[in-house]
Amino acid sequence: MLLDRASNLAIKINTYQKLKNGAAEIEQFSTRARQFESASHLLGRLRATLTALANAGVAIDFEPSDAQGYANKARVLREAIKEDPAKINDPPFDIKHDFTDRLNGIASAGHKAASTAWKAYVEKRAAFGADDVLSALGQVPQFRASVSKIQQIRGEVAAFGASLPADLETAIARLDALVSQHEAAWKALAASDIPSSVVAFIRAAASSDALLSAYTSEVQAWLERRNLLGAFRIKLR
Repeated sequence: MLLDRASNLAIKINTYQKLKNGAAEIEQFSTRARQFESASHLLGRLRATLTALANAGVAIDFEPSDAQGYANKARVLREAIKEDPAKINDPPFDIKHDFTDRLNGIASAGHKAASTAWKAYVEKRAAFGADDVLSALGQVPQFRASVSKIQQIRGEVAAFGASLPADLETAIARLDALVSQHEAAWKALAASDIPSSVVAFIRAAASSDALLSAYTSEVQAWLERRNLLGAFRIKLR
């Protein structure tokens, strides 16, 4: 009777130990799964972002560090696990420090480069000309409504560069529309009691396209009367 109890207890202890060991292995597998899932998610997002930027014509300067080396590590690990799944917990290299952490670092660097590229793209689209000319024009009552509209558009365009949008296609479509509105607002800049030569010169100067020949005596006299000469500069191309 006593021997039977001892035998049953030994079986239970052995079963418990197997279950305990199995639970430890499951936890190890779970840890690996979380590591791979995180790296895969970050790299997947980066790939989608870089593709969207490229399709939109946004130039980006980014080259993953030792991408081929990590691809080789992935193949080595895959082959090892195919032969023996337990290798996931006894890999040929340190998975966290030599693999997943490095992949996460690449993803982080890639997203930073993407944000920088987007900001540069927006700044280029927002290169509308000198703001001091616009501010000076705002002092002229006939121009105030147009200047207010132009300043509003410029502010909206500049705001796009603050962060990389989740939906690049929609953001660029909106950006294109704002740039078109800005161009239309400049073309509409006019006033009935202001000479056409003055209006044409101011439009051109605001976009850095004014020729010296356009600075006529009529333009000079009009600007002088309104103390606006200081808002303009002569610049060689």
